[in-house]
Amino acid sequence: MSHEQVTPEATGVPDPDIVLEAARAIRPYLPGLFPHAPHRAARLDSELARLLDPGAAPGAAESVLRALEGNAITKVWSAQFLEFGVPPEFVGSGTRGSTVPVPAGNGEALRPGPKYVCPANGDVVWWRRHVGQEVPRCGTHGLLLVKA
Repeated sequence: MSHEQVTPEATGVPDPDIVLEAARAIRPYLPGLFPHAPHRAARLDSELARLLDPGAAPGAAESVLRALEGNAITKVWSAQFLEFGVPPEFVGSGTRGSTVPVPAGNGEALRPGPKYVCPANGDVVWWRRHVGQEVPRCGTHGLLLVKA
C-alpha cells in the first residue's frame, strides 16, 4: 500500500490557501474588471469580503472558488492567479492567457512590487506595480492598505 501524499494540485483541486489569496488579490481589480457594471463589482466584492471574514464558516475556499468561477471574467483572472501566484498583470508575455502587454521575456511571472494588505484583517491584498501608483483602500474597512 502506497503512502504517497496526494496534493490538491494532483487532484485538480486548488490549494485552499491560494484560493483565498486569489480572492484577496482580485478585490482591488474588480472595478477595472467590470467598468460598465460597477454594481456587479460591488456585489462580488461584498460577497468575497463576507467569505474572507475570519469568522467565516469552514470550507470558505470552496465558496470563494464558486464565486470566482461564477463569471467568465473573474474565472479567467483567478485561474491565472492560481497558476502563477500573482495577478495576471504580472505574468510575462509568452505565458498562457496573458492579456496585458508586458515587456518581452521568456514567459516567466514578473516580480511584483511591494505587497500591501488591509491593516484590519488582511482581507485585501494588492501589489504595487510602480512607484507612482496610488495605494488603494480596503473595500471592507475603508482603510488605506499598508505594506506587508
